[in-house]
Amino acid sequence: MNRRYILKERLNHTENWIESFLNVEKHREISKKALRQLNKDKPVLGWIFTIIYLPSKIWDYIYTMIWWNKYRKACKEVEIIRKELKIYDN
Repeated sequence: MNRRYILKERLNHTENWIESFLNVEKHREISKKALRQLNKDKPVLGWIFTIIYLPSKIWDYIYTMIWWNKYRKACKEVEIIRKELKIYDN
């Protein structure tokens, strides 16, 4: 197979992954906003649930950091692949 073709396929796949990731993050942000609004309406209940779900919230924070790191890595891959493709285009 042609190396240029393989790089284009990887670029396409990585760009699609980045777009999907950003869509998921947008939906997660909407859910977080809804939860914050719900907690404003009933602050005592929100505080109780925060305490109950504290281990889960800690895990979610770590999980989020890992996925944002993967996102930054994918962005860097796109940058590198584009530079490689410029070499093949010349």
